[in-house]
Amino acid sequence: MAKSIVITGCAGFLGSHATDVFLARGHKVFGVDCFTYAANKNNLLNAMKHKNFKMFYVDINNFSDIREICLDNKIDWIVNFAAETHVDNSITSCDTFIRTNFGGVKNLLEVCKLKKDLKLFHISTDEVYGCAYGDAHTEDDALDPRNPYSATKAAAEHLIRAYKNTYGVNYKIIRPTNNFGPRHHSEKFIPTILNCIKNNEKIPIYGTGQNIRDWLFVKDNVSMIEKLLNTGQINETYNICAENYWNNNELVKLILEHFGRDFDENSVSYIDDRKGHDYRYAITSDKIKALNVFEKSDFTTSLTETIVSYIRK
Repeated sequence: MAKSIVITGCAGFLGSHATDVFLARGHKVFGVDCFTYAANKNNLLNAMKHKNFKMFYVDINNFSDIREICLDNKIDWIVNFAAETHVDNSITSCDTFIRTNFGGVKNLLEVCKLKKDLKLFHISTDEVYGCAYGDAHTEDDALDPRNPYSATKAAAEHLIRAYKNTYGVNYKIIRPTNNFGPRHHSEKFIPTILNCIKNNEKIPIYGTGQNIRDWLFVKDNVSMIEKLLNTGQINETYNICAENYWNNNELVKLILEHFGRDFDENSVSYIDDRKGHDYRYAITSDKIKALNVFEKSDFTTSLTETIVSYIRK
């Protein structure tokens, strides 16, 4: 069923792909973005041409502007992609992370509190579970964030549930694994690899390169998110994973092979490990598989699409 939706962070990596999917599936989208360094107007070239898209240059920390947008346009859902996301930046200083990832969510909840039929669909992260040393985490596992970024995302989740219990604000929470794909900001790992190859520089790898992540193609992620908006249970939390586990060395080697290059001392450089670097993230997607909304494209094909999108820049 088509809905009127606010997508915050609509000019960012995830938000722009979600905007395209939501518009393609018949929703009316009101895009909200304050255009920090991680946003890009070019990400919205298709959306700007669509009759059901309207853009607002607004910060989610501005309560009055968010309230006006939602009340004036009969919004059904706020889909919140807006966030500070780069872990390295949060280690350097977490002030903006607290302001946006926690304070901004508080503002969205306050608007939902005013408009009783308005619901919050919040995009969290698998990092809220902390390191997975054994079995993959399920949605019922305790949160154990281990860096400032993931701590602010976990705090936002706690606040959302508190607003449900205290004020009756309805929500859905999504915890995706590491996304990759076209439009990813250059500070992230795969774009960093590709930029180094493009510029004939050594690829920096933290520590020994053994840290493991599950890589989820962005288009699969946002497609599942749109489906969960319609099919998922209210006031529930859902993991979204891809089961594409690669350690950093393996991923770098795979991308180098695409260019016919060797993984050796001429192509990579090991650097001091990130502070508090989690060894492995792993989650299950049993809940969304039970809803028949799970999607998984071929990893090699998706990675090739990603590589081509960056090399053409």
